[in-house]
Amino acid sequence: MIHPRKLKLLLVLILVVATAVGALLWIRHTTNAVRAEARERFFEQYNRQQSLMAELASHTLEEMFSTFHRNLDLVVTLFEGKEVTRRRAEEVGERLKKIYGSLASTPVVDLVIFDSRGTAVAIEPADPYTVGRNYAWRDYIKWAKEKGKPGEMYLSPFTRMEGGKRRGYKALIVAEGIYGPRGEFLGVASCVLDFEKLARKHILPIRVGTHGRAWLADISSRTMLVAPSGRLVGRSFDAAFLPRWPRLYNLLVSVEEGKPGSGWYDYLDAEIPDQQVRKLGSYYPFRIENRLWAMGISTPEREVDELLSTFMHRQEAFATTLLVTVLAGATLLMGILMNWNRILSTQVNHHTKALSEAHSRLESTFDELLVAKKVAAVGHLALGLAHEIRNPLSAIQMNMQMIRKKIAPAGTLRENFSIVEEEIQRLNRLLNDVLDFARSRPLRLETAEMGGIVDRLMQLMAQRLEEEQVRSDVRIDSPLNLVCDPEQIHQVLLNLVLNALDAMNRTPPDARLLTITAQSMSGMALLRVSDTGGGIPSDKLEQLFEPFFTTKASGGGLGLSILQTIVLRHGGSVSVESEPGRGATFTVALPLRGPAEKGDGLQ
Repeated sequence: MIHPRKLKLLLVLILVVATAVGALLWIRHTTNAVRAEARERFFEQYNRQQSLMAELASHTLEEMFSTFHRNLDLVVTLFEGKEVTRRRAEEVGERLKKIYGSLASTPVVDLVIFDSRGTAVAIEPADPYTVGRNYAWRDYIKWAKEKGKPGEMYLSPFTRMEGGKRRGYKALIVAEGIYGPRGEFLGVASCVLDFEKLARKHILPIRVGTHGRAWLADISSRTMLVAPSGRLVGRSFDAAFLPRWPRLYNLLVSVEEGKPGSGWYDYLDAEIPDQQVRKLGSYYPFRIENRLWAMGISTPEREVDELLSTFMHRQEAFATTLLVTVLAGATLLMGILMNWNRILSTQVNHHTKALSEAHSRLESTFDELLVAKKVAAVGHLALGLAHEIRNPLSAIQMNMQMIRKKIAPAGTLRENFSIVEEEIQRLNRLLNDVLDFARSRPLRLETAEMGGIVDRLMQLMAQRLEEEQVRSDVRIDSPLNLVCDPEQIHQVLLNLVLNALDAMNRTPPDARLLTITAQSMSGMALLRVSDTGGGIPSDKLEQLFEPFFTTKASGGGLGLSILQTIVLRHGGSVSVESEPGRGATFTVALPLRGPAEKGDGLQ
């Protein structure tokens, strides 16, 4: 028979052990719940970041194909509605060479002109194999003849070239029909794009972590152009993914709805052959002319988990330490039962606080990672913008030279041509300054007269004001001298005027009025630009100067951000007043004596 005292001690011991085991199970459950919540939230943030990067990359591709469209428009205008023949192609041969030369930094490998029968009458660079051959069977010639309209561009599916110097090339073809004044079909202008060059420049360099890669799919033809493995495939979804990867197939097919999204799928490990891994994928669909494409980014789930490994290891160490502590305490409490409750409570509170702090640090790490990724994406976008500006700028300069050579201007017209050429040179110098919102450069300070800056701008914009039926009212105090960087102040004023013109697009012509005033007040030059457009909603005013925020249907949203940066570096300020339906007024205040000596521009 067990002694009552020993029975009581045994019961106490059983109660202590049961309590310890219960506490351990509760702690493990709480730890696992925190782990699962942290992992879920991290995956959500990671997918959002991948989606953002895919969206930015798709905008770069959209801008590139817009450049191709503009150059095809230039080629079409060379024929001016005349019959497309070899003789006519020879007459405009030099200009075709210049247009092709302006595309040297792009994936374009040749520029071909076809007549109404589908026979090649010209090609840049020269290829005797192609000229004189008939290609009426090609899809883009059939499209231009049967369905195309003036000004429309056609983008072909992924194809492999079968003849000429480009035999075997992985290519895309962009084309635009040439039509007469009554819409009759005259021919086709087309460009062959080296898809491998396009992918190496705009898709393959996009990496997330070690094995996270970008991919590109043609949703319209259900063709995989660049696989998540980084290979150029050009295979249909059915051939590439069914029946082996049905989840990836379904993910791609769902993009046909035209909405961005994310998901996961099983695939082969990039480092361990024949081993399936789960990948996190985000995608962003976008349309280029007649085709729906999707840009996506996929990363192995194990790589995303590695980012959480430090926190997970600490959590496991904490659980192990706690287990040892609980078991040791259960043994010791046989002699010090009364003291056990206090020690256990202290330890639980301490470790619970440590777990809460670790969770807070993890959330902070998530935020820092997201900010860092956004900054990197902004850098890539800015570089892409600077690159893409050069193409239309080269086209402008080339056309100005051709027009000037053709009409031999004199007098005021010659002076206007000189002004345009000076502006082109100024824009070339400003290309490297497009990143001013992120990376400043020293101001080139000098004493300038505000009236001269405004007059030069109004001469530059005179033709557009006339074309858009916009009246102008310019009132400048003279003389109004201030210390500034004239080129950058010119850029500020140009941005404000262009925004004002865009704002008046839907205003009746007789109500379109652009007002520019400048005056001196209390040591400051106050420059105001007003329009009679539709105005800006009050809830959008505070966001106007944020990078990438825009109220336009198209545009990058950097203009006002760069403008504000320039003004602030001059020691000034910029503000806006607007009411819906009553236009808007932007006011720029600049110190007459220039920025303070400690300002950024003088360092």
